[in-house]
Amino acid sequence: MKNLTYLVLSVFIVACQSGKQDQEQQKSEATYKAPDHHSESLTSVLDAHGGYEQWSKMKSLSYMKGEESTITNLQNRKIRLESPKQTIGFDGENVWVTPDTVDASRSRFYHNLYFYFYAMPFVVGDPGAFYEDVEPRELQGKTYNGIKVSYGDGVGDAPDDNYIIWMDSETNQMEWLMYTVTYRSGEPSENYKLIKYNQWDKFEGLVLPTTLQWYEYDGETVGEPRGDAAVFKNIEISTESPNAGLFVMPEGAQIAPLNNN
Repeated sequence: MKNLTYLVLSVFIVACQSGKQDQEQQKSEATYKAPDHHSESLTSVLDAHGGYEQWSKMKSLSYMKGEESTITNLQNRKIRLESPKQTIGFDGENVWVTPDTVDASRSRFYHNLYFYFYAMPFVVGDPGAFYEDVEPRELQGKTYNGIKVSYGDGVGDAPDDNYIIWMDSETNQMEWLMYTVTYRSGEPSENYKLIKYNQWDKFEGLVLPTTLQWYEYDGETVGEPRGDAAVFKNIEISTESPNAGLFVMPEGAQIAPLNNN
């Protein structure tokens, strides 16, 4: 009789714990709400890459590009890049550079440049972005659907930058990116650069790139590849936050200027 009582009590405890876990999971799922500013087309692309909900759970992203390592806090976009010659960091306010003997004039522009290209298409889901479907376009013999992304005034260091995501018309997976650069001039531009996302892989349920290739582009025709492809290795994305101390500006570091005009 005593053993039976223990058995019934154990089953009751396990059932309660299981019920509590189910409630917490349901509560977590219920609290997610897709951003109101996302367009239907953007959502279809994000879903093809694992979904914005899954991306929103992630807190840390790291990778190697050549000899340069990058780690980013995805919740506040603080970042740290380390290479044999220098370390660049963003502490939420300033872009800092060590040692103080290196030229930091381009560091503000560079510090999150590859992160934005790498984190496509999720990164354009940020608040302050606007989306517009554009006419399909043929690139290297294949027709793609497109979404133009622009930003409101005061969003980031270069709010006049525009992006156009080109995705497969059947799978909605992103294959090309066009973008403008207005950081130095501060003026809107229609001179688009072109990147092809050659290879993708899956990490924590998200489809992220492993290779980016720039191409010559005159506004109409895709030309030859520009230089070597950017290859990303040791890719890790996690729900665990990175060490906050990584982004703190060390004593003696120089602050990068806002622009290098």
